[in-house]
Amino acid sequence: MKKLLLIACLLTIGVNAQNLWLEENFNYGPNDDSSIVTLTTNWIRHSGAMGPRYSASGLTYTGYPSSGIGGAIRFTYGASGVNDGDVHRRFPDSITTTQDIYVFALVRIDSARPTADYFLHLGPYNIGTTFRLRVFGRAFGSGWAIGLSKSTETRVEDSVNVLNFNQTYLLALKYSFNTASASDDVVRLYVYSSGVPLTEPGNPIVSLGPVGAGTTGDPTNIGSIAIRQGTNTPSGRIDGIRIGNTWGIIPVELTSFTADVSGNSVKLNWSTATELNNAGFDVERKLNNGEWKKIGFVKGNGTTTQIQNYSFFDKDLVSGKYYYRLKQIDFDGTFEYSKTIEVDVNTLDSFELTQNYPNPFNPNTSISFSIPQAGKVKLSVYNLLGQEVRTLIKNENLEAGPHSVDFNAEGLFSGVYIYRLEYNGMSLTRKMTYLK
Repeated sequence: MKKLLLIACLLTIGVNAQNLWLEENFNYGPNDDSSIVTLTTNWIRHSGAMGPRYSASGLTYTGYPSSGIGGAIRFTYGASGVNDGDVHRRFPDSITTTQDIYVFALVRIDSARPTADYFLHLGPYNIGTTFRLRVFGRAFGSGWAIGLSKSTETRVEDSVNVLNFNQTYLLALKYSFNTASASDDVVRLYVYSSGVPLTEPGNPIVSLGPVGAGTTGDPTNIGSIAIRQGTNTPSGRIDGIRIGNTWGIIPVELTSFTADVSGNSVKLNWSTATELNNAGFDVERKLNNGEWKKIGFVKGNGTTTQIQNYSFFDKDLVSGKYYYRLKQIDFDGTFEYSKTIEVDVNTLDSFELTQNYPNPFNPNTSISFSIPQAGKVKLSVYNLLGQEVRTLIKNENLEAGPHSVDFNAEGLFSGVYIYRLEYNGMSLTRKMTYLK
């Protein structure tokens, strides 16, 4: 068996699983401890003179798509006016009151102060000093406690779960706009130490709102995320920020796509690292300069964070060059294409007629054949009485190599038919079944 081609890169297909407004993996090179605003124009300073700073050491979290990519942003506590500072990154567009906002981020706290202070928050597109969905941390027992406020009101703290220092957590935050009154927006906080929840749970550790919970009124838009270090903030890192309009953060990630050739058969192999709402894969093929055609379907595994392996056999091929791609389809019908791989099939006998596909069919099918040299070709369809019912190619001069012809059986009765290829005094026949 000869392995022809391997696509080994990580290919995300089905990114429609989450409409991402912003993804930040802090992939800014080896410039450890540099000011983030000097490394990239993505982040803008809006308060203070120093910090937070870039860290070349990123955070990892099993199963999370933005794990282990690039570095992180580091924040610490310090005297006011000395090393305090706030930076923010804007979404491409400000988000108005018509959509929920989901924020996912990896957080690792190294130490914390007894007095709580916030280190992460959202804000309007033109951020100013209007902050929303503020995330707090403070020393708590042998570790630290996390808290949340919607705006300037008193924070609500999770006083049950002690979070460990020097451990990476996945934070999931949700901001829900409401329009009934000026202070009824709702914010929620979830914290995970392992695993990636595939659907939104109903038990946040902190929830604030609706009516009466705010003290300064709700914003008309949110369009930025900010990282802060100040007098009492904890010290730690944030990485892998993903902001979008749905909970689903696991796309279908195709980690490999290979083709093996054995004789006149091709075996396609592919693997996924994660899947979300994956109904399956249409397998598509085309000849050189031909059109893409579906040749099969492989069922997906729905939603999973486990590695999945798939394969598909394309048999009885004639000699020639073929191209393959996968069409990944979600349960809601949305789809994405993989990259294309190229395969050369060389068999001993190059005068060949393959089995039509699909078979049985209704009413369309495709017939492929190969001829060793240029010459006149006739391809016809007969019923079982030997009567010619269709002529697909009538003594046409064709070039050497593989060819494919589409056959539409509309107007014919259901049943078994014979298709016959004639070339240079030779002929080949096969049977096919038309089922209405």
